[in-house]
Amino acid sequence: MARWIGFHILVLILLAIDLSVSRKREMKTKTALIWSIGWIALALIFNGFIYVQAGSEKGIEFFTAYLLEKSLSIDNLFVFLLIFSFFKVPKELQHKVLYFGVLGAFVMRLVLILGGVALIHQFQWVTYVLGLVVGFTGIRLISQKKKELPLEENRLLQWIRRRFKVTTDYVEDKFFVWRAGVRYLTPLFLVLVMVETSDLLFALDSIPAVLAVTKHPFIAYTSNVFAVLGLRSLFFLIAPWFELLSHLKIGLGAILIFIGLKMLLAPLFTIPLMISLAVIATILLISVLYSILKK
Repeated sequence: MARWIGFHILVLILLAIDLSVSRKREMKTKTALIWSIGWIALALIFNGFIYVQAGSEKGIEFFTAYLLEKSLSIDNLFVFLLIFSFFKVPKELQHKVLYFGVLGAFVMRLVLILGGVALIHQFQWVTYVLGLVVGFTGIRLISQKKKELPLEENRLLQWIRRRFKVTTDYVEDKFFVWRAGVRYLTPLFLVLVMVETSDLLFALDSIPAVLAVTKHPFIAYTSNVFAVLGLRSLFFLIAPWFELLSHLKIGLGAILIFIGLKMLLAPLFTIPLMISLAVIATILLISVLYSILKK
């Protein structure tokens, strides 16, 4: 329990520093690069702590889960870009939505990871179900020709607009305002709802893949948290280059198919963790290089 409390205190301190530095400021590419390097460095330092405290196997589990979640999150960042484009979110307001999106992601992942680990320990057959889910997600990712978000037809957005009054324009960086004693939601609140919803759907796909790497709750959760902590700066870093990474999702789909097969074949033989790490890293590297050379 002490390490869980200590870890969350560390995360809150890091988030407070992040917010104080970037409040009401558009994140430039250079700043995003510096923050991204910093978040990766912190993850590697924590990885070293896991390695020393829990042994090499747990240290490799953490790094593999971190690399897997970090890689898969790139596809989710593209969805964020589509949401921002649809709502025409000013760049100086995007960081606030992503900041609160990160906070929501922590809660989602904690619930999903603890629930997933409990189900796997209680019912062994859940592993095969998760394997099928991960494999199907990989196939869907590869076969998906173009990412589209028909937000005009989104039922949740339609329900919110019927249930609440929404301002037509953004009001500074506020999620809601009071006018003549009536509370209005702002478009920024709708953006936050869409970001949180897409992240929930993303977590439902990515968490089963992480649980194929490690079933240790603390390692699964902390690796996810460190991957999510760098999500905001990573978005501003690679947003101008999304078109350059057009073939990356094929590699991500291949990784998910590999993870799904690993879970389904677990009763017959166990794929060593180092081989899994090598396969994930190799597929990721090849897909990035292919995307760059193709352009």
